[in-house]
Amino acid sequence: MKREDLYKEIGQIDEELIAAAEHSGVRGRDRRHRFSKRWIALVACLVVYSSTSTVLLATEYTRNKTEEPYIRYLTAEEMELAPPAQYEADKFLKALASGNDEYVYIAVNRLVESFNDPQARELALQKLQPFLTSDSAKIAESAAFATDILSKSYQSPYLYKMADGSIVFALFNNYSDYGTQNVLWRIQDDVLEPYFSFAAPSMYIKKILPSPDRKLLAVVTSSNKSEFVQILDVEKGTISPELVESARIRHGAQRKLDTWTRSDHENYSYPSQLMWKDNDTLAFEGSLAYDDTAVIENVSVTYRFKDKVMEVQPVK
Repeated sequence: MKREDLYKEIGQIDEELIAAAEHSGVRGRDRRHRFSKRWIALVACLVVYSSTSTVLLATEYTRNKTEEPYIRYLTAEEMELAPPAQYEADKFLKALASGNDEYVYIAVNRLVESFNDPQARELALQKLQPFLTSDSAKIAESAAFATDILSKSYQSPYLYKMADGSIVFALFNNYSDYGTQNVLWRIQDDVLEPYFSFAAPSMYIKKILPSPDRKLLAVVTSSNKSEFVQILDVEKGTISPELVESARIRHGAQRKLDTWTRSDHENYSYPSQLMWKDNDTLAFEGSLAYDDTAVIENVSVTYRFKDKVMEVQPVK
């Protein structure tokens, strides 16, 4: 930038002074004398401006530093910068008339969430009636399940009635080859709420098995590569470690097998033959993979929930 342009950029500089600066050194002595005074004035002006700007910038920087936001933890909702979308029954009621089987299937399941609003619940029950005899078995079964919940009949085998009087279930039952939607819902004191969702890599709920006294709930979850088992105490809100991976690590250490954990937490292992031996002890057979599935070990596993004790024995 030329010096005269710089002066104009700064501002508050007399145009005549700029003209004088352009012609400095080419006039007589008197002119140079007058110009030197103006030059001194210009320099003084620049010094004042620069000092003032520096002070203002420093003040603004200090103010911003003292007003830095204090953030302890960001929830998922806060990171969206807006309130999360609320359940809207009207959207799913309209989807029932779409003629699109996929939309209808989703809407039938989601209408269960109308449970807490008496008027919405009655309207949903009315609108679900035609789908009880749908040509699509998946839609008809879902409509029967939703109707059972919204009418408060609670006769479906997909509902798990617990000792504390609550009812636990999942929606979208067996919608995939791998299982059911990865969300447990709970009705307690006539109020429906989402209760629990399993962490990745679990994507589906494959099986739910209550303990004999209905205080604990064993849940098998699945990805498209591995299966996992956890036990929940529904009333107390406590949960066991993941049992398949725990057994794989314990057995691998005993047999000196490679037990590296993958970054995606897939282990290519799975349980079978789940059963409760008593009100506190869960047993299952495990097929455990090692060395990138080059080695498969079959074991029997028992886990005592209260004492947090696991036993792993090889199966010959």
